[in-house]
Amino acid sequence: MGIGIIGLGRLGGPLARGLAAAGIAEVYGFSRSRDKAEQIARQAAGLTLLDSAAEVLRRSDTVFVWMAPGQVNEVLTANADALSHRPILVNCSPGQDLGAFTDRWVDTYPNVNSATGQGSTLLSWGPGLADPDKQRVRSLLEAVGVVYEVEPTQLDAYCALTSNGPAFYAFILQAWADTVAERHGLDVDLARSMVRQTMVGTVALQEAEGIDAAAVIAQVAHPGGSTEPGLAVLAADFRPMAERMLQAMGRW
Repeated sequence: MGIGIIGLGRLGGPLARGLAAAGIAEVYGFSRSRDKAEQIARQAAGLTLLDSAAEVLRRSDTVFVWMAPGQVNEVLTANADALSHRPILVNCSPGQDLGAFTDRWVDTYPNVNSATGQGSTLLSWGPGLADPDKQRVRSLLEAVGVVYEVEPTQLDAYCALTSNGPAFYAFILQAWADTVAERHGLDVDLARSMVRQTMVGTVALQEAEGIDAAAVIAQVAHPGGSTEPGLAVLAADFRPMAERMLQAMGRW
């Protein structure tokens, strides 16, 4: 049997493209928006679009139910008869009680970076999965990035770093580039490109040398230079801002 994706939106779409890029075949998909689904299918070789969620469930032994929280129970309830072969259900809306439908389920928080093969997916196992089931799910998610196994009670907290993270990091990078560019009358697009490349290079440096942020800072900042005063502002202001963000997100 194949791999199913129900919901080809902002998370299911990148997953489909990522699985295709990894050379994984026999992937079945369904989305309520046919136009969106066809757009994804043009970008994901090996993705076969089906006409209903029930068809995806019946033809797959592992199904990524990557829809909005309110839609997951609705779709599974309407198609409960398509679950008789007990496919593994991979849920991206933790907090939904899939125990009413199966004992073979997984809670995940993916992120949009899966389309590049550089995704970060949080994962917490349900109670009824055997080791081969877990290995199958892990291997599929690892095809589109890194998988982090965490306790169910930790999912929401770590989500702020991974699933929410791309939006925050993109905002911070662009805001920094735009501030410098506007203050000095520079080319905004060029400034944004420089910031993105500098961030990519910084992460690559940390990975290549196995160093943390403090070691990078030590390589850049020196007494009397311009970096130290900027860091002092960050040290004073960033932690309170991060705490306010978590409070606003309901993750404090």
